This record gives sequence, structure tokens and C-alpha cells, in this order.
Amino acid sequence: MHQGGTGSVKGVARSAVQIQRDVIYALLLREIGAQFGRSRVGALWVLVEPVAHLVFPILMFGFIRQRVVPGAEYPVFLVYGFMPFLLFKSICLQTMEGTRANRGLLSYRQVLLMDVFVAKALATCMVQAIVYAVVLGGLAMLDFDVLPARPVEFAGVLALTVALAFGLGLLFAGLCSFVPDARSVIRVLFIPLYFISGILFPISRFPDEWVRWLALNPVLQLVEMSRLTGLERYEAMKFLDIGYPIGLALVALFMGLAMYRLRYLARVTT
Repeated sequence: MHQGGTGSVKGVARSAVQIQRDVIYALLLREIGAQFGRSRVGALWVLVEPVAHLVFPILMFGFIRQRVVPGAEYPVFLVYGFMPFLLFKSICLQTMEGTRANRGLLSYRQVLLMDVFVAKALATCMVQAIVYAVVLGGLAMLDFDVLPARPVEFAGVLALTVALAFGLGLLFAGLCSFVPDARSVIRVLFIPLYFISGILFPISRFPDEWVRWLALNPVLQLVEMSRLTGLERYEAMKFLDIGYPIGLALVALFMGLAMYRLRYLARVTT
């Protein structure tokens, strides 16, 4: 029972942190339901889509052409490259669409736009963790060695991937608020990004001159770090520098939060 108009329940007032926590939790449940869909088919598709991206190259390069990767079995090599890329892409795009997909929720006083962004990123991480577990479990059933060689460092690489993706997602959301058509362009750009991030083949096979330029791609850096920490004897590319994606993640987060502060809060208060 509310008492005295103070927003308390049974005499216990909730702090702003508790309110924000409850809002994010409610949004998180909503986002997980949205990503899995309202039916069993929707939940199944969340798992089938990434598996479909993996099956063809595994069959084509892993079994038919017997492609060999130094220090790794090709299916495991492919998974440790594709799954971080999928995590990065999903968080970027889900965060970018945070405003358009949840505009109605912002009419509630307790719901901040940042709550929506955080809930979308957390929901995507949880969904991708389930997908990751299913894919690795499937390979383990086929007698592949799938456990990460250095699990703590591997978890750090995934955390860095999330940070960079979230920062860029905030920037993309701000850009799309000015130029709505940018959404389509950004989605298309992930297609060439997929091919220049070393998902299907080891970048170390290319000449050093090419690798030097390709290494400017932070997603490639993260993919190589994922394989380096996940695979026992993987030979990573030259010019691998963990400081590079860390620096870009910090810059992206700073700029994304600054754009949120200047753009979105101004829109909410006007």
C-alpha cells in the first residue's frame, strides 16, 4: 500500500539504484523474450541461424577440402572466430536499434534510454552464451577438443568484445538519430567486415604487408585473441596488439556516452 505519496511500498522507500535495477531487470526479461520469439520456432531459430553459418564452411573446408589450420582443427578454429564476431555484430545492431524498438517504453518516467541499451546488451550476451554452449557442446559430442585453453584470458577477450560492441552501438544509435538511413548502410558493412576479420581462414597466411593493414581492423584483433586464448597451439598473426582494441573500446564508450548525454537526454527533456 502506498503511503503519503512518497513512492514507498509498505513504508519502505526504494532508492534510485533499486528502481533502475528493477527497470533493467524487467527490460532484460522483455528483450530475452523478444530475441527468442513468442514460440518454439522463434527460440529454435536463435540456435539454428548461427549453426547454419557454421555448417557450410565446416563441410566445405573442414571435411571436403580438408583445410588444415596450424595448431587447430578447422571446425574448432571456425567456431572460435565466428562466435566472437557474432557477439560483436549482435550487440552493435541490437544497441543501435534500442531507440526505435522501444520508443513507447520511454514514455514511462522510470525508464531511461540507457536502461534500454544496457538491457539489450545484457540480453544479447545471455542469448549468445546459450548459442555458444550449444555449438561447443555439439562439437564436443563429435569428439572435438572445444574447451578454451586459457579460460580466464578467453573470458577477458569476450568482455573486451562486448565493451567495444556496446560503445560502437551507442555511436551508431546516435548517428541513426540524425540519419535514419544509416541503419541500412551499417548493416551492409558487416558483410565485408565478416570476410576481412579472418573468420574462414587464418590471416597469418597472407603477406606481412597485407596483415599490417588488416590488423587495423579491431574485430580481426579480437578474433585472433579469441583463437589464441581458446586454442592450445594456435599460431596467431603478426601485429597482434591487445592495447589497440582496448583503446578503441574506451574511445567508443566515451564518445557513445557523450553522444547519449548530448543527444538523447536533450530529446527526452524537450
